[in-house]
Amino acid sequence: MTTVSTDEHPPAPPGEQPPYGGGWLSADGKGPGRGWSDLVGEIVGGSGTGAQLARYVGLVLAFFVAEHFVFHSSPAEIINGLSVGALYGLVGVGIVLIYRTARIINFAAAAIGAVPAIAALLLDVENGVSYLAVLPLALLGAPLIGALTDIFVIRRFQRSPRLILTVVTIGVAQSLAALGFFIPVWMGARAGEIPNVPTPFDSFQLHNGRGEPVLTGNQVWAFGVTVGVSILLALFLRYTRMGIALRASSENADRAALLGIPVKRVQTAAWMIAGALGGLAIFVQAPLIGVPNDATLGFSTLLYGLAAAVIGRMQRIGMTLGAGLAIGVIVSASVTHYGDNSVAAALMLPIILVALLLQRGQSSRAEDSGVSTWQAVREFRPIPLELRGLREVNIARAMVYVAVIGVAVVLPFAVGGPNLPALILLPIYGIVAVSLVILTGWAGQISLGQFGFVAIGAEVAGGLIANHNIDFFVALLIGIGAGVVASVVIGFPAVRIQGLNLAVTTLAFGYAMADYALNSHYALGKWLLPSGLTAHLARPMIYGRIDLENDRTFYFLCVILLALCITSAVAFRRLRSGRVLIAVRDNQRAAPSYGVNLTRTKLAAFAASGAMAGLAGVLLAYSEHNVIQGSFDPSYSIGVFLAAVIGGLSSVPWAVSAAVIFEAFQVFLPKLNQFWGPTVTAVVPLLFTGPLLVLNLYQYPGGSAEWGFGLRDQFLRRLARKYDVLVPSLVADRRVETGEEAVDVIQQAEKSVEATESFDVVAAEGTITCPVCGEVLTVAAAVDHEHLRGGPGAEGGGGARMPAARRSRP
Repeated sequence: MTTVSTDEHPPAPPGEQPPYGGGWLSADGKGPGRGWSDLVGEIVGGSGTGAQLARYVGLVLAFFVAEHFVFHSSPAEIINGLSVGALYGLVGVGIVLIYRTARIINFAAAAIGAVPAIAALLLDVENGVSYLAVLPLALLGAPLIGALTDIFVIRRFQRSPRLILTVVTIGVAQSLAALGFFIPVWMGARAGEIPNVPTPFDSFQLHNGRGEPVLTGNQVWAFGVTVGVSILLALFLRYTRMGIALRASSENADRAALLGIPVKRVQTAAWMIAGALGGLAIFVQAPLIGVPNDATLGFSTLLYGLAAAVIGRMQRIGMTLGAGLAIGVIVSASVTHYGDNSVAAALMLPIILVALLLQRGQSSRAEDSGVSTWQAVREFRPIPLELRGLREVNIARAMVYVAVIGVAVVLPFAVGGPNLPALILLPIYGIVAVSLVILTGWAGQISLGQFGFVAIGAEVAGGLIANHNIDFFVALLIGIGAGVVASVVIGFPAVRIQGLNLAVTTLAFGYAMADYALNSHYALGKWLLPSGLTAHLARPMIYGRIDLENDRTFYFLCVILLALCITSAVAFRRLRSGRVLIAVRDNQRAAPSYGVNLTRTKLAAFAASGAMAGLAGVLLAYSEHNVIQGSFDPSYSIGVFLAAVIGGLSSVPWAVSAAVIFEAFQVFLPKLNQFWGPTVTAVVPLLFTGPLLVLNLYQYPGGSAEWGFGLRDQFLRRLARKYDVLVPSLVADRRVETGEEAVDVIQQAEKSVEATESFDVVAAEGTITCPVCGEVLTVAAAVDHEHLRGGPGAEGGGGARMPAARRSRP
């Protein structure tokens, strides 16, 4: 049989197999050959080469962890790690419970139990109330807050996309953090100065032969509570009616509701249990690690709990608890051997990646049933073609452009010289927001570690600048390339991982970059930054006349690059590539039927987003004349992500505006400490990303962009009425119809008139609106109106379809 040739895939020579990337048809001419995308699909898939590679990497990683963190640890260190790991295990179990009922990742798993637990612990510390006497406050208060959170917040977003609902949990965590910030103040404690919690178990200690404590009463207490709670939870899920209902609703909530299971009540019970687990975990751990100052316990604790839940496949409670204990051992060993938990935080990235790649590639039917709502966000239509040429529209657009450009130009002159370095950060954060719109808003892949990609661009380019004094534009290209490579590597699992699990991966990547790769104490940091983090990165003179050492000049350069990124993103969205990206986001199972390659599309989104993040990293390094580790803290990733959500993830201008405003608050509020005090400046960002975020998403699920585009559409409707222009996209109830549809509408109107006449209504007592011309008629006049009694419009020749005839009473 002769091989078949196409323009895109030439045939393979006789007897040869097509190589990877060669694009040949198969040797027998019956099917396409294997390309690079097929190889990538194998690597990240669940079978063949990919599964074997993931297993080998998993074995190597397990050996490395055991060798460096278990075999070299003393029994006391292992016991301490297990006791601390109980916290991560219980938090992970709480995450699993909410995921099983609502199919979302609960980022407020620790926060919903933290507020009552902290209040109870401070009664012990500050007021001398017995430790066991305040235990009921934590046990009862935490489930109460969990129930209130579900009833008054989560249920309000029940039909929202899961991306939005997941973001709402972050807003809940930030809201509770704002509340937890004031609890120590109200109870007379100073932040950072809360002493150890006294307990009745302090006196019990077991010592080794050298007199060193090996096991303490507080550790036994933590172990006992963790084991007891786990056994009770397992019995509850297996033998009680509510537990069985919770398991059933987690498999398929719609089917459970049809079978008579009260799904909402079950979900509230899950939130109560998750709150109780979080509160109990904090309460029993406080004697070991102290009273937390942050009600969210920090995102690092959340990362460890999420890692435990991912290892447990977001389903298995026992495996999640065991993974939490093991992670506690890693964290304890990292602190003992390296002085902090940086190595442990960095290890979470490979652990999570291996755990995800070892899981089955096929999801359950319950997860697939709502696959199109995993990533969906609100889309906004452009200005209709019918109105784009109007003078008022052009004037309005010009006014907006002039206002934006004017603010950008005036700001560096209005802000004083000492504040110019802080002002430079605003357009850089705007570039990061553009990268988030591409990755999360259009591709549907949640990224909570975007500053990890910013950091890789800054570190690679910064090291070359410091040690080889490379050209400015070459540095920009290298930073862009580094961002592309890193984002594609992290994006490989996106081929088979739903967006919510990918959020955990990117969060882990952000911590790995901030705590390890940017730390010159470790090998990777030394290799990428041979001069350490102390080298001065001088801004060059470009084109022999533009001195970038001038802060105002460098600010304008950053603004120009931001404008280029916005223009590129908007153009990308309008092209076929952007439309394909939206199709994959909304329904990745239907998109391949139209010839869309999921692997290439998702990786292209990661590459575009990583390129812009890498560019922002180089600019940030030049801005600060250094690669500063604290400038890439994972909390900045969370902040800019939440700001973009508030602005509108599907709209580049609104997301950029929100990110710039948020960063302006972050940068300039501390400068007002002398006027408002540090308390206000510390709480305002929490309020912005907490309760205001939740209220904004409740009112406008599409972000502030929904409000802004709503005002724009009102303005356009007035113009359409003024110029008598029919715009179907703006006036959805005024569609031009012909044929049988128009006849049906008029027949309905005639029936309405006949019904009115049958009641013998006096003409002065009722009116009818014509569905064709919109004229308001009395009942008597409507009988003889041409559109309602056999007039030209009733012949199906082109009457305009209006709402059915409306009767009004005086």
